[in-house]
Amino acid sequence: MEENSLLIGPLSVFWRWYIYALHGYATEIIFTAGWEFVFNLNWKLMGNTSIWIMPIYGISGLVCEQIYIACKSRGMPLILRGFVYLAWTYIWEFSSGFVLKQFDLCPWDYSHYEGDFMGLITLEYAPLWYLLGLMLDLIVLPLTRQLYWGPTHDDFNVLKKQD
Repeated sequence: MEENSLLIGPLSVFWRWYIYALHGYATEIIFTAGWEFVFNLNWKLMGNTSIWIMPIYGISGLVCEQIYIACKSRGMPLILRGFVYLAWTYIWEFSSGFVLKQFDLCPWDYSHYEGDFMGLITLEYAPLWYLLGLMLDLIVLPLTRQLYWGPTHDDFNVLKKQD
């Protein structure tokens, strides 16, 4: 049991980053497939994204963890936390997009939207980002923070019987 004790505990930063990265990647593909269906009646439900989305969502998830902890510890109501996530989303989307754009790698371009700024962010997405921030706060962050490496409940029962 002692040699496995390093594997017991909360998920490391890397594994939490990985979960947030995969969650963002999958969400992006589902969103773009839904968009294609709603606006083009494309029943193939083909979603697409860029591999650059994974580190963007992964890092953002880790930052949102810290926002979650700070806001919850101060007793901030959920509705206000949604606005904090919204502000972070715009800051991060603009910043990461700006860096990627310098290398012609930015996978999104909002320049055709009326409320865009430099094609990197758009006000039209504010309701979506707000709702996704609430989903993150209510579901993704709490569940990810509860995950841990360690024995299953059955393993605990076996260990208790051995003691």
